[in-house]
Amino acid sequence: MKRRITVVAILLVLAMALVLPIVFTGCQNRSEILKVYNWSEYIGEDVIKEFEAYYKEVTGKNITVKYDMFDENELMYTQIKTAKADYDVLCPSDYMIEKMIKEDLLLKLEDISTYGYEGLEDYRDNMSELVMSGENNIFKYDYDEESGEYNLYSRTYMWGTMGILYANDSTAYKNRKYGTYSSMKEYVEANGWAVFLDPAYNQNFMLKNSMRDTYVSASCYTLLNPQSKYYNSSLTPADALNATDSATVKKIEEIMLAQKKLNKQYENDEGKEAINLGNIDMVLQWAGDAVYAMTSLQDELGIKEEDKRDLSYFVPEEGSNIFCDGWVIPKYAGNVEAANLWINFMCKPEIAIENMDYIGYTSGVATQETYDYIMENWASEEPTDYSIDLSYYFGEDCGFDTVIYVAEEDYEAFEAQFPTKAIVDRCAVMRDFGDNTDAMNSLWINIKA
Repeated sequence: MKRRITVVAILLVLAMALVLPIVFTGCQNRSEILKVYNWSEYIGEDVIKEFEAYYKEVTGKNITVKYDMFDENELMYTQIKTAKADYDVLCPSDYMIEKMIKEDLLLKLEDISTYGYEGLEDYRDNMSELVMSGENNIFKYDYDEESGEYNLYSRTYMWGTMGILYANDSTAYKNRKYGTYSSMKEYVEANGWAVFLDPAYNQNFMLKNSMRDTYVSASCYTLLNPQSKYYNSSLTPADALNATDSATVKKIEEIMLAQKKLNKQYENDEGKEAINLGNIDMVLQWAGDAVYAMTSLQDELGIKEEDKRDLSYFVPEEGSNIFCDGWVIPKYAGNVEAANLWINFMCKPEIAIENMDYIGYTSGVATQETYDYIMENWASEEPTDYSIDLSYYFGEDCGFDTVIYVAEEDYEAFEAQFPTKAIVDRCAVMRDFGDNTDAMNSLWINIKA
């Protein structure tokens, strides 16, 4: 799952990355090794072994996967850009893929058929239109496009939204000076990102220890929430998330400093545990981690049934970030063929499902098998009052009924992993900050100081 580390830790790790080479022991030929660099806890438990078996079946050759993990896009970027690390395949976030394409740090994906292996099927077109570049793409990932050709460098692995994970048993909302609400749900949905500026929740929520993630909550509140003194009804979520001009950033910095005074902690991965244990009532959260917090985490923490909290996840009406992480091949890859086969394997429906089931985020692969998985694991046997139409994800011409009915008790988690079209429509992609990256990083250092 996505994780972040502190600025100090990042600087230490980056410094080490520049002086410490990546060392692999043994006498294997480089063509027998695939070096993968991925987020921590972001792959099914048996997938690596399954790929090694797939590679043997397809090529007749043995392969050993050397699997390393990173906790920050910028750490991964430095390894490739500065240290020219010998990795074959990476899984950066969308904005970082955009940045690496601009800086000529990625190789184009190769035509699978050119390898000439008998029975080698290309699974890379199993992707949902939602996460593919092109004119009909909802994400509008136009950075992976050249001269009218799309999806040249990447394939989406997982995608999701950014929102608020909150506890329904909280009563602090009743202490608000303004507004009367009958429930925590009504309070959060009425106020959106303003909840992170509410004195009633002083030291009772957590924000992310990541400039880009925390910037989502602050920029969307500052420019898009009617309660903000800087509200501008003519702006869109894309405008807010990608605002980098100095005048606007100064306004957003003011809000980030106000959030900081009330924020209990800028957390890396502790927030979902803290809210389940009752230490906080709200946390800025990625959808996949919210699903995990609402479903299996309480059992893993050993919380008694009577002490389990009723959690919900909400993407504010004013807008938020929709993101994806994707597989790419870095410029300095030593085994390009195996890297292409890895990406192809990750797009295989049963493997995509295995990863999605383990991680809790939403796969970019949208096939009949994905639909069958949803029906088996989420759908109610009878129609209910709770349903989501996933035609935007599977496609209008998929050939099956995309309206999924779920039980009331499962709806919150299901909507977090498979949001409605209305939720997707009020989200936007957060792009690479480009020439303003240093200024934005300085903003975060000032906030954290």
